[in-house]
Amino acid sequence: MMDHHELYTSTWNALGAFDYIAANKFATRFLRVYQPFSHLLVKLTNCENLYTQLSFLKPKWYYMRKDPATEDINKEIAVLENQNTLTEEDTTTPLLAILHALVDLCRVRQTFIHLYQALLHSHHKNDTSSFQSVLKDLESLEQKQQRWHEQDHLGLLGLGVVKEIRILHALLKARQAIIDYAFQDACIALFHCKQNLNEWKMACQEQEDEEKSNTTTQQVVHEPTWKTMLFGGFTSSSNILHSSSLEGGGKHLEDAWPNTIRWFGKYLDNLYAKMTLYFHNILLEKEKLITEDDPEKALWKGIKIDYHEQICTFRKRFGAHCVGLLYEVTSVPFYPQGYVLSGTPYEPPQGIHSFPFIYCQPNEPPKEHMPNIISILQGSRNKLSDPKAKPVYFFDSKISSTYYLAQVDDHVVLVVIYFERQIQQREPTTLEFMSTMVTSLRGTSVLADLSRME
Repeated sequence: MMDHHELYTSTWNALGAFDYIAANKFATRFLRVYQPFSHLLVKLTNCENLYTQLSFLKPKWYYMRKDPATEDINKEIAVLENQNTLTEEDTTTPLLAILHALVDLCRVRQTFIHLYQALLHSHHKNDTSSFQSVLKDLESLEQKQQRWHEQDHLGLLGLGVVKEIRILHALLKARQAIIDYAFQDACIALFHCKQNLNEWKMACQEQEDEEKSNTTTQQVVHEPTWKTMLFGGFTSSSNILHSSSLEGGGKHLEDAWPNTIRWFGKYLDNLYAKMTLYFHNILLEKEKLITEDDPEKALWKGIKIDYHEQICTFRKRFGAHCVGLLYEVTSVPFYPQGYVLSGTPYEPPQGIHSFPFIYCQPNEPPKEHMPNIISILQGSRNKLSDPKAKPVYFFDSKISSTYYLAQVDDHVVLVVIYFERQIQQREPTTLEFMSTMVTSLRGTSVLADLSRME
């Protein structure tokens, strides 16, 4: 027979491990302790289930029922704040402190609902300001998260809240660092993200109680390369082996996680691939130190989105002279090596050097085409900055060369060059290739997945 403290602990651990069947069973046990609190836990379990499945982002919730998840959480807060009579049960119990912790939990959930909605809306228009606003809110939450550690009233459930804050914060910091070509900052942010995600999953899997509804096992593949040293053991869906069968379906372990964690994994995969492309030159040099046989292939091994292979295949198949990513240096400091020692004076590149190719196939940038490319870029800013516009097209009859340009990020433009006038049959394929690349690199598709997770 569990005492009250064990019952509290088991409930928070079940909720924190997303085991809502077990959490409901524990909630019914509180009927013998205090009936209103039992009903409250049943409601909380339902809200947690809806939240972790990202149900509040589904179209039907938007237009048919106006985001009931937020309404339910508001009701929960009102109920929790008016449960003063619960303390009459026993003044020595931690129930009042737990209620205050649950109020904090509901408020954090409310904040995250708005943050996820802002991220989902941002994918429609590639809105940089939305990302900056979300980052600012996450930084504020980061500053408050310490007391969740100090109080520890909600066990694994409280740990999950802290991990969710840290992971989303690290993801968006990594995104911005990649855009700003800050290699060191991107590495650190991705490492923190993976570390927190792995620790969160491990804590969930280690949770044991008598009502646990299923058991899973996990085996992680560790890559003995510089990637492991930079990022730690990479445990995205591509590195997790098959788990034991789960109750009612025998699904793969990665599919058994709730949508929040699965989406974090998707965004992590997206940023990891984007970073490998943007810092391709830097990373390839590191790979060459340890790999003699085809270091380029080794660099992209295990990465879910192989942009390099996609670009090489397109170029070979359709005869493009060059496909590359051009970085436009602005007020943000740019270092070709991705970082410098603290205190190093910055000398911004000038003229043509302020438009370096950070990735190019073939490896040699098309220097003879740079005047044309810069001229097209500077003369087409409005169209390039329009996320709904098609790539900019230009044909130079003097040198018989065709150019396509599409904006990826604030500083980065995707460039495709042909040595002749683009033929009609090939143009749709070029536009489709560039659109697919831009959508993936911007993270548009993975952000849209927030409302498509099943």
